Amino acid sequence: MLITREAFMKRYNISEELFQSAGMSWEELCSIYEDFETKKSDKYEKIRENFYNSYLKNIDRGKEDVKVHSICSRVKDSEHLIAKIVRKKQENQRKYGKLDKNNYEKFITDLIGIRCLVLFKSDWQSFHQYIVSKFEDNAKYYIKDSIQDFDDNENHFYIAEKPKVHIRNGDPRDIYDEMLSPDSIIDGKVYRSVHYIIKYEGVYLEIQVRTLFEEGWGEIDHTVVYPYYQDDEILKGYTELLNRLSGLADEMGSFFKCLRDLEMKVLERKHAETADILNETSAKDIIEDINQKEDGAQENNEKQINTPFDCLQTVLDE
Repeated sequence: MLITREAFMKRYNISEELFQSAGMSWEELCSIYEDFETKKSDKYEKIRENFYNSYLKNIDRGKEDVKVHSICSRVKDSEHLIAKIVRKKQENQRKYGKLDKNNYEKFITDLIGIRCLVLFKSDWQSFHQYIVSKFEDNAKYYIKDSIQDFDDNENHFYIAEKPKVHIRNGDPRDIYDEMLSPDSIIDGKVYRSVHYIIKYEGVYLEIQVRTLFEEGWGEIDHTVVYPYYQDDEILKGYTELLNRLSGLADEMGSFFKCLRDLEMKVLERKHAETADILNETSAKDIIEDINQKEDGAQENNEKQINTPFDCLQTVLDE
């Protein structure tokens, strides 16, 4: 059962003004909570498990060579769902105004959330290639109207929104520019992450791809600041500082990877040159050895027929 209205608003730092501007009654929110908690969450848990087993369980062992460090996933907590609905309706009535108990699954696209962590930023590229190879990425299926664009076909698996890259101002973006259109890259954000919305078995799920350093900052920010204390300037200042540090750590990690790759290329080139020298030397030795043997045989033959007796013996032998 959902906690009381007063306890809910205190826990999620929702003011009375914010709650009223969302335009939903407490009774309707309780109905959504009960519907998801008692009727839907088990279904979503099964779908989450199916998706993981089908596409992610052995992702780094296949022929695609996808570089993923670790994966975590969850079905959204019913109480967090209610808090998100209140904030989304308050922030964007145009998009979420028609959301109610009967259609909230068409509006909330992260009821299943999956996070794939990579070691280096460039490792995202192999993951992106993997996802677009497994799921149809066609702009005609992108969500524009949450109700009208919902596909009831549970066997139609596809990417339901244009992949989005969230970066901070000044972050390098060349690895994303190589694979995504410019309008997929959204800078000015306080966090870094790549988002995919997938339609799978009749529901939406969200995949986020981050580095380990981005995940560390994200977890701290989500626990301390987002989404309940966004107007606390002191907390925001500290998490923004931590965010810059995590960005620097990522750049250092990428720099180390670049150095390692360069070193490997140099070693491979040296090995190749050494092998060529050895092969060339071996070939020369073989040729010289053959020549020496032929010369020796010719000399022996010449020695054998130096006298009349040798000539006669040769004729007899033949």
